[in-house]
Amino acid sequence: MVQRILMLALVLLAFTMPTEAITYQELKTSPQFKLVHTRSMNGPMESGGLYIYLNTYSIEALRYAPPQYSLRGTYYVVMDTSYQSTIDERQLTVDYDTNYSLATLIHSSRIMNPSPSMMALIEASESKSGLAMTEVDVAKYTFDGATKPMHYVNDTRKFPLNRNNTIMYDIADAMFMSVYQNHFDDIVVQ
Repeated sequence: MVQRILMLALVLLAFTMPTEAITYQELKTSPQFKLVHTRSMNGPMESGGLYIYLNTYSIEALRYAPPQYSLRGTYYVVMDTSYQSTIDERQLTVDYDTNYSLATLIHSSRIMNPSPSMMALIEASESKSGLAMTEVDVAKYTFDGATKPMHYVNDTRKFPLNRNNTIMYDIADAMFMSVYQNHFDDIVVQ
């Protein structure tokens, strides 16, 4: 009887152990990973670069109260250079306020001023994007999936996400698109 209990406990323990290591090949070939950003480091892409993949299956809605939304998802930063080849797994939480989407800004400026200047719209969109983010480092891997030690201190403060930060803005927009089938800046709040 004791043997059966120990065997059952061992089987349950084996199934609950985390096995979430990721390989570069899996990121490139699995349909759940969307390539969001690419930057060449050394000429052609084959010789190295920076690649960012979003795990579309990991995205979860934390808040749905239009015009405010909150999403959490996992993304991977792949750094492939001659001196290092690593995959950083990160968790991103983004708060969206569609009162500040470009479409809403354009719509509201036309109501207040029938001929808004383009400079006023650009200034309004740059001053507040309607996005705030929190990022947490989860793990670091080699290209074959082996874990590497992490030397990060996670900062869980919310930071406003500027439209000029194209990498993070693209990840946030891809998360929004994945869940709501619409780009963040296309939403109009009336």
